[in-house]
Amino acid sequence: MRTTRPYAWGKSTTQKLLQIDFIRFGIVGFIGFIVTFAFKSVVFRGFEVYVATFLGSEVGMVSNFIFHEKWTYNNVDHHSKSVWKKLFHFQLSSLSGVILLTINSGSLAKYLHLSSLLSLAIAAGITMFWNYFWTKFFIFKGSTPAALLDPEDTVPLKN
Repeated sequence: MRTTRPYAWGKSTTQKLLQIDFIRFGIVGFIGFIVTFAFKSVVFRGFEVYVATFLGSEVGMVSNFIFHEKWTYNNVDHHSKSVWKKLFHFQLSSLSGVILLTINSGSLAKYLHLSSLLSLAIAAGITMFWNYFWTKFFIFKGSTPAALLDPEDTVPLKN
């Protein structure tokens, strides 16, 4: 018989959602999307569309790594790997995502004449699930504590 019920405390819905790593992954991905688009559109303006997208994606990738390391997967003990080793693995696993994003975004803009923002958004949505799989189950894989919640975050069930 279960005596505690997780998520039965008085925290706000936002706080509860931020406990879910896929939600945090999506927020970090959105920040990375903004970074990628800004660099693609401003810093690499005038470059050929594939080159600008690739370079912007690399900057966004570094941003994503930092946020994943410090926030998204902070509840998993993945610290047995050095930061440099994780960054190297993150870069390798993200490379296929960057290539997928670059080809899809560039092709949508070039051949379907979609705007740069719309083509990047569609390509990023496609790439998101690929990247989530690799970050969660390979890069930041570690031992998860038996209870992800603090003891005060559970309450006894009332009979």
